[in-house]
Amino acid sequence: MSDFNNDDYLKGQVIKQIRQKKMTSYQVKLESTDYKLDKDLLDETLFSLQNRVKKGELTYEEILKFYLNRIHDNQDLNALICINKHAVNEARQKVYDDKHSLLYGIPVLVKDNISTKDMPTTGGAVALENLQTEDAEIIRLLKEAGAIILGKANLSEWANFMSTESSNGYSALGGQTMNPYGSFDVGGSSSGSAVAVASQLAPLAIGTETAGSIIYPASQNGIVGLKPTLGLISQDKIIPISKSHDTAGPMARSVKEIYELLKCMTMIQLRKPVFNERAFKNKKVGLIVNNEVTTYYREGDDLIINEAIRHLESIGAEVKEIKLDDRAFDTKVYDILKYEFRLGVKSFLQGLKTDIKNLGDVIKFNQKDMDALAPFNHEIIKQAYLEYFDPDEINSQTEQNRNFTRQSLDKALEDVDILMTLSNYSTSVYAPAGYPAICLPASYRASGEPVGITFIASAHEDIKLLELSYAFEKCITRKNPRRLT
Repeated sequence: MSDFNNDDYLKGQVIKQIRQKKMTSYQVKLESTDYKLDKDLLDETLFSLQNRVKKGELTYEEILKFYLNRIHDNQDLNALICINKHAVNEARQKVYDDKHSLLYGIPVLVKDNISTKDMPTTGGAVALENLQTEDAEIIRLLKEAGAIILGKANLSEWANFMSTESSNGYSALGGQTMNPYGSFDVGGSSSGSAVAVASQLAPLAIGTETAGSIIYPASQNGIVGLKPTLGLISQDKIIPISKSHDTAGPMARSVKEIYELLKCMTMIQLRKPVFNERAFKNKKVGLIVNNEVTTYYREGDDLIINEAIRHLESIGAEVKEIKLDDRAFDTKVYDILKYEFRLGVKSFLQGLKTDIKNLGDVIKFNQKDMDALAPFNHEIIKQAYLEYFDPDEINSQTEQNRNFTRQSLDKALEDVDILMTLSNYSTSVYAPAGYPAICLPASYRASGEPVGITFIASAHEDIKLLELSYAFEKCITRKNPRRLT
């Protein structure tokens, strides 16, 4: 979901409460693996992996086993909830062919609110620990492309829509996902997906976002995360928060890998991007400087933004400050999310073999042992289930939010080619609009904490966003090549 419930984290406080509060966790222990591989695939990309298979230097089975070993050796990160027990056998049957998709035979990790028929779909909740479903549409499409679903990633329980006191990356089922760069906020709710990519537990991962849940963990873990235009990716069989906000999205270590994953996640025909390091030449970039954004700046953020501006100018861009129309920040989303959450979860669970049929059943289940099942409480779930919401008022507010944010963004984009912000500081604007956003690694705070730059474009300009992001990525890589291994 979003991180608007975690303002303290945005101001720079590291995770402390999770270590100070004694909690019981149903944290999954992954089975031991010992494949004795002499292959070192650290820093390999989707493209280099396929090339090595083509040359006969690797098999898809060896690739799969390498990442299983990585997962086993890094269990302290709590990035995964479960592993696909069929994955090795699936990889063993894959044979390289030039006609195949670039995802063919490649392991992909998916957030555990996305339905997979071979593994439970839990949202990190013990109440759904054994929930069996059919494949979501995006899983079906990935399998058709030949990708291997490696496992399910840990997340902020119920996609961070459970409690205002919760810790990003914590779920009762998966434990606390840890930031591989140190004692920093891991970001939420697609925490496990981001950490897995950053730590090279998988080459590619899928997250979901309602308002910040891909962008923020991408920023906090030094990877690339794309929140696509609303509607580009199917919401089918994904544990929902809000149909008016939710989308799945790709997470990877490079923009080109993001594109390859994205195009296999949608049935919509995407134009092929033209990746050019000079894509920003003569382009105008608008840095969002409204008080509602800059108030979240932390010490050193101005320096990071100025550094990004210098990079952009060095590749031909003109950067100017932009103030969005104030109405863009005059949005009220909380009741919308609670209303759509209640209806969406009930609809998702309908017809499945489970005693949990709605949020009321979740509340009853958790109340049997709150210390173990809901140590940060479940007040948002209770509010969503018990409060009354007028459907007409909800629909009216949703439409108003969409209009205000879209009109404001569109007006700003008349003067510039793309908008820029730091991390997830402008989530409250692009999320209700349903517009695409991408976060790329940009710099590190003095403490070593990663921070990303986020670009925002208009609806259905996802490919334009990737093209420009590629040029920024190449510039950053040349001047700041540090990468976690």
